[in-house]
Amino acid sequence: MVPDKIYEVLPYVYVVTGSAVMLATNAWLIAICGFLLVFAGAVIWVLRSDNRRSDIKGARNKYGGALPFWCYELLPFSYFMLALLLFALSNNIYIYPSAMILLVIGMQLWLLRGSYRKHQRPMHARPLRSRV
Repeated sequence: MVPDKIYEVLPYVYVVTGSAVMLATNAWLIAICGFLLVFAGAVIWVLRSDNRRSDIKGARNKYGGALPFWCYELLPFSYFMLALLLFALSNNIYIYPSAMILLVIGMQLWLLRGSYRKHQRPMHARPLRSRV
């Protein structure tokens, strides 16, 4: 088993590592590998977030609106990844302000999603002490 401290940080490590790979190169193939790593971290974060939610089930549908579940949940990550791709693969400095705006919107949505939800970490069952 993976220790809890490593397990909890793993999606963030995937996102940061993939982002660093995307920004460190101008090659398309390496940028796609970084994109896939960020996407894997995003999917893991979404699955854990959905599993740990303790809010009312009806409230979940209210926030989603007309978008399907996966489109709604991956929207902040898609803004974030599009901004990173624009930064990494564009040589035109006039695109950078648009990329920065997308980056800020993606980060803001991600932080808001985390703050709107009431998460509870799973409690591990502790062995009972026998009273003898």
